[in-house]
Amino acid sequence: MRKRYQMAVAVLLVAIVGVLVWLVRFPPEHEPVYQGRTLTQWLDKYNRAGALAKTEPVSQAIRAMGTNSLPFLLAHIKHINAPLMGTPVALLLRFIKVPFYYGEDACQSPSMLALHALGSQAQPLLPELLSAFQDPRTRDMGMTSLVAIGPDSIPTLERACQSSSLEMRTDAVWLICMLKTVPPRGLYCYWDKAINGKSWSRFRCWANGRSGPDLEEQLVKLLEHSDPAVRRASAERIASYPGGLHDDAKRSALPLLTKALKDEDQAMSRAATNAFRHIDREAATNAGVNWWW
Repeated sequence: MRKRYQMAVAVLLVAIVGVLVWLVRFPPEHEPVYQGRTLTQWLDKYNRAGALAKTEPVSQAIRAMGTNSLPFLLAHIKHINAPLMGTPVALLLRFIKVPFYYGEDACQSPSMLALHALGSQAQPLLPELLSAFQDPRTRDMGMTSLVAIGPDSIPTLERACQSSSLEMRTDAVWLICMLKTVPPRGLYCYWDKAINGKSWSRFRCWANGRSGPDLEEQLVKLLEHSDPAVRRASAERIASYPGGLHDDAKRSALPLLTKALKDEDQAMSRAATNAFRHIDREAATNAGVNWWW
């Protein structure tokens, strides 16, 4: 009886592996095709490129497939890990050298780079990517995807500044700053050999949002934005800025925050008060900021 049970488990594992291998090597026929290769196969070439300088032929293929690729790219970006990860089946896939990617869809990061290649052609996905940004399970992928598309994402991010979530607002305004720098901040990309040692490379990317004077300059400018939600989010980001602003950005922010203390929008006024306290206590006291609320 025990042998029969073991054989049944083995057959089941082999069947699962067979299905996964089929899906990896023979993607759905309705995917867009360019030069005899499906979208999935082109995306895998991003994984194998090894350096950003070698990705342009793939990007050209993505642009040739155009908006037909968008539903498939979105599906990869919004992919949520299945419970299969880390199970004996996953280990078996690694043992037989199937390109199985731990912790993410194999085409997730390549799909973000594909959005970057498409640029303004990817605008139809902006509402869905905003939803991904708002979902804690896909937040990082949504953020990176919006940055990947470029400045066309700014109006969508401005709407995100109206969120009831402080974290969402401050992240959204920071992404706006990234896209308003010259040139716009984009993606941080790298390749590793985490899959099967030397057999498979994996491409990873995320939004290049490291702090710097260029981002601080844009953050301060947004204190004068026509949308009060964006102004508030900028002040809130300043209040939470790690280590405080550099001197040049601080000097330019103080008069704008002084003006914002009397903003008709009460939420903006409160945010300006908190930002003022954070970056210059003495100036805040001189401006008559109340420290007890």
